[in-house]
Amino acid sequence: MPHITRRAALALGAAALAAPARAQGFPTRPMRILVPFAAGGTTDILARAIGERLSAALGQPVVIDNRGGAGGTVAGEAFARAEPDGHTLLVATASLICINKALYARLPFDPDADFLPVAMLAQQPNVLVVNPRALPMATLPELIAHIRANPGRVNYASSGTGSQLHLTGEMFRAAIGVEMTHIPYRGSAPAMTDLVAGNVPMMFDGLGTALPQIRGGAVRCLGVASERENAALPGVPTIASALPGFLSVNWTGLFALRGTPEPVIARIDAETRRALAGPEMATLFRERAFDPMPIARAELPAFVAAESARWREAVRASGARAE
Repeated sequence: MPHITRRAALALGAAALAAPARAQGFPTRPMRILVPFAAGGTTDILARAIGERLSAALGQPVVIDNRGGAGGTVAGEAFARAEPDGHTLLVATASLICINKALYARLPFDPDADFLPVAMLAQQPNVLVVNPRALPMATLPELIAHIRANPGRVNYASSGTGSQLHLTGEMFRAAIGVEMTHIPYRGSAPAMTDLVAGNVPMMFDGLGTALPQIRGGAVRCLGVASERENAALPGVPTIASALPGFLSVNWTGLFALRGTPEPVIARIDAETRRALAGPEMATLFRERAFDPMPIARAELPAFVAAESARWREAVRASGARAE
């Protein structure tokens, strides 16, 4: 064993004591959570719920900063320019973290090199919904048979070219092996409005946003794009039951900047997980049809890498590109 001088030993001891001290003193000023979408949406709701509980736990205000635009790129660029000290965090989905780097020719940041996953907050499956007058089929196999019998004649709407909902539609088209026509909209809300009106016959949408229309009978849900059926839609099968392996889940995660001190990351992680386990979040999850994502922090990089590979292939197959 190499000899360690008294001075070196003191230096090592001081460093060991300094690390937890940096976490104990954190945060030293108000915190900010960047959200890449407008206020009121699913991601914003989760960010505000977590921000409120982090504020109570950490003793500092947590400000929600909505930076919508360019598929999340606006928020991602602002986040990448922040100081890596834990006072600025990002709540983001697969679109910003996984899809955009395959969709855009270049980005002003690198989500792999610049962003560090801290905790997964929740997930919601995307769902296949149809206008029951335009497509009166009662089951997913009946719908698939109808589309296969009418190649190129069935349209589907999405929230925009290159969006997760568009890519989900392209994965569906590829899985059934028949051409369909994509009708892009500027967001999920106008697409749903036209679906209810019968101007488009079908679309994929996030469960949380589609649920009121499903429960009200304006649209019919024929399949859930998750590994198992969802409690909010009893009796609705998974799309994978007809198309094995089909999966499209919109997850939301909390990210810090790489270079943020590990004790700070650990504290944010611990307080976030404590908040997610609380009764208030359980109520929110139940009301909004969120599912938990109990993934250990050490496993998050592998999860993000696998998601990136899956969505990269979906972007490649779709041919979608963005500048």
